[in-house]
This record gives sequence, C-alpha cells and structure tokens, in this order.
Amino acid sequence: MVKTYISHFLLAYMRNKHIIYIFVIVTIIVFTVLYMIEIPSPSSIITEKYTLNIK
Repeated sequence: MVKTYISHFLLAYMRNKHIIYIFVIVTIIVFTVLYMIEIPSPSSIITEKYTLNIK
C-alpha cells in the first residue's frame, strides 16, 4: 500500500517536472526565434501640420 502511494506520487511529480521542462524549453525557443527575426524599426516619422481658420 505504501509503496503504491509513493510510486504514484513520484509519477505525478515527474509528470509535473516534465511539464515545467517542456514549458521552459518552448519559452527559450520562442525568445530565440523572436531575437533572430529582424523586425524593422519605423523608418519615417509622419508629422502633419494643421491650421485653424477661426473667424
């Protein structure tokens, strides 16, 4: 009985541990891909000038 409980606990712990590892690896891959992609900065600043004709 005790051995079965301990083995189920370790199995559940290992599953959680693997889920955390997979999440960390996917996060690292996503950040690496985003770092490698060249996102251009805005090349021109648009400015507009308005004049008000108040009578």
